[in-house]
Amino acid sequence: MNPFKITVTSGKGGTGKTFFSVNLYYTLMENYKCALIDLDVEEPNAGLFIKENNFNEEISYLTIPEVEMTKCILCGECSEYCEFNAIFVSNDKWYLFSELCKGCTACIKLCPHNALKYGKKEHGKIRWVKNSDNGFMEGKLKIREPISVPLIEAVKNKSLEIFKNFDILIFDSPPGVTCPTIHSIKDADFIVLVAEPTPFGFYDFKLTYEVLQGFSIPYGVVINKYGIGNNELEYFCKENNIPILCKIPHDIKIAAIYSKGFPLVEFDQKYKDYFYSAYEAMKTILRNKI
Repeated sequence: MNPFKITVTSGKGGTGKTFFSVNLYYTLMENYKCALIDLDVEEPNAGLFIKENNFNEEISYLTIPEVEMTKCILCGECSEYCEFNAIFVSNDKWYLFSELCKGCTACIKLCPHNALKYGKKEHGKIRWVKNSDNGFMEGKLKIREPISVPLIEAVKNKSLEIFKNFDILIFDSPPGVTCPTIHSIKDADFIVLVAEPTPFGFYDFKLTYEVLQGFSIPYGVVINKYGIGNNELEYFCKENNIPILCKIPHDIKIAAIYSKGFPLVEFDQKYKDYFYSAYEAMKTILRNKI
């Protein structure tokens, strides 16, 4: 049986996406074999709440083309194939702008003279720790690497390999509605959209909501910092029949605990009810979909 994959996303940073992911993980690990995977590879921070130190680590590589000049006639067809303008060919030179290459390998496969071969470059690292019933994984994009999607896919694939026998995998996605977010959510079994009830938060929430309409993946909303701002977000969810999984109150105590690097549910057990109720709501939504 494959793990149940929950991806937690948000319209903007600062809504509480990682806060929810971390506390859902610590809540569910009491009864399930559960792993937390941080896909925000440009700025991973879920690991700040992980107590383990015995991490495994491996370098992640991106496939890039390398030219064999003994075969290359500088015809320029590989440059024409490249949708990302990563290859430049002149009368006497072949050059790769590796920062633009996304590793699709179309140029290698389509070169009419077999002058390009598979090469590789380091684009990040994957770190993980696995115990009998819980685990954590994160990707860290190499400094100056501009493209995060290949590393996100590498982390997802590695997590399914390392934690294949687990019950639940919780993916903490990058914020926003960009390509990294799309690649983070596209294979999920359930999507949790964390939003805050402020005008700015509501605006970005609607952007993410529109993106989710392009997927056939069940989803629900967590309203974090409930009690600030206004009720626009809650009204919008009710008018559009969007399931609200739970409402986590705006509480200075929560902020104080979180700022010290403690998982909220381990510091104060009463808060587990919010995260258990969210998970139970997910299961109810999935049962109704069948």
